[in-house]
Amino acid sequence: MEGSLINVGVAQVKIASGPAVLRTILGSCVGICIYDRIKKIGGLAHILLPVDTSNGTAIEKFAETAIPHMVQMLLKEGAKKEFLSAKIAGGASMFKFEASVSLGQIGERNIEETKKVLEKLQIPLLDEDTGGSAGRVIDFFLDDGHLKVKANGQEKMYYKV
Repeated sequence: MEGSLINVGVAQVKIASGPAVLRTILGSCVGICIYDRIKKIGGLAHILLPVDTSNGTAIEKFAETAIPHMVQMLLKEGAKKEFLSAKIAGGASMFKFEASVSLGQIGERNIEETKKVLEKLQIPLLDEDTGGSAGRVIDFFLDDGHLKVKANGQEKMYYKV
């Protein structure tokens, strides 16, 4: 059965249950997919920046605040912390800058902060498709938790749950 397609924009967090599919388009941003394999409920956060510089006004924009926010949303919907796992994608270096320009490192910093937050929350990171210089389109299938990543005309599937 084909599920509904839910688009997740920049600096958004959305949750749903199977058979829905969460989709986003990534460049230097990171998409964090968190899934409860028993309840078949999951979420996708499209984070723009690693740490909050807005004094708490845009929690879905930053890895350090969006991931805990999404976990709370999932728990509120009946997910159990012990059944949660994560997959991440994105964090490309989309632009060529001098090494001293911090914006050139934003993809790497997003990946690093995402991993740090997942570790702090004790959510295992099962798969990642990160870095490089190409943008990605990701589809997160909530019927079984697999992730499809399209980049450079290629598709990859990540099935661990």
